[in-house]
Amino acid sequence: MRPAARFAPVHSTSTPAPVPRRTLLRFFGLGAAGLALGPRAWALAGGLGLQDPQADSPWSCVGSLDANGQLFTATLVGPRHVLTAAHVVNGAQPGLVSFRLAHGSGFVSRASAISVHPSYKGNLPFNPPADPSVHGDIALVRLEKAVPPSVTPARVFGGPLLGRTITLVSHGGSTTLMTVGENRVDHVFNDFLGQPATYLFDYDGPDLSSNRLGPAVPANGSLGTRREASLVNGDSGSAAFVQFDGQWWLGGINSFQLSIGGAGSGAYGSAGGLKGRLPL
Repeated sequence: MRPAARFAPVHSTSTPAPVPRRTLLRFFGLGAAGLALGPRAWALAGGLGLQDPQADSPWSCVGSLDANGQLFTATLVGPRHVLTAAHVVNGAQPGLVSFRLAHGSGFVSRASAISVHPSYKGNLPFNPPADPSVHGDIALVRLEKAVPPSVTPARVFGGPLLGRTITLVSHGGSTTLMTVGENRVDHVFNDFLGQPATYLFDYDGPDLSSNRLGPAVPANGSLGTRREASLVNGDSGSAAFVQFDGQWWLGGINSFQLSIGGAGSGAYGSAGGLKGRLPL
């Protein structure tokens, strides 16, 4: 029997094609855009730990998002647009949301509009918080100002993520530091149209006793010390990147933690998930 699972918000071989910004805008449609779990001073369990962002880093497009006085993470997908988790900004006034790049550019901008994914249902009856099989916990935020031309927005990955190694990047409550780690996508939830939309990964320890998703074989175990990582409180809106054809692509937005068999947040055997491909 499959272990019991409990979802909670993280406050968490075909050739791909970039998702055009006009598609993102058309898909979300400008509209009004909740409570998220409280952030902490750092985030991610495992991985490389705290990093000092550099302008030439692949993660220079990832920044901190201040939503009603709490710090989360968002990723640039255009000069004036960032993606984050819906539960971070749902119901927030744009004037109380701001995005900041961590490296030396000093860029900061308030939001001018917030568009929550139309399938996001929040905490309605019979819909557990952040249940990935039910709703899309993702939002598009338009900024008042455009980022400097030297900053390159992320390209959105349009291919399958199942089985791929992803790099997690989170600000987790900091405007100046980020945490970085890796994991492997173990499971896929389809949306109502039967299309792969949400991806799960578990936090594997040094042996296979903590493996919860997929067969307990070495190839499905830990990626190793200072690589394997998972989500903890404060990682809402953080980015998941995938490398393809020698380049980095944004694979998804992290939005929830998953407790399997009672494993606590950030413990081996716990899991996390993200909103993966945006509908094309």
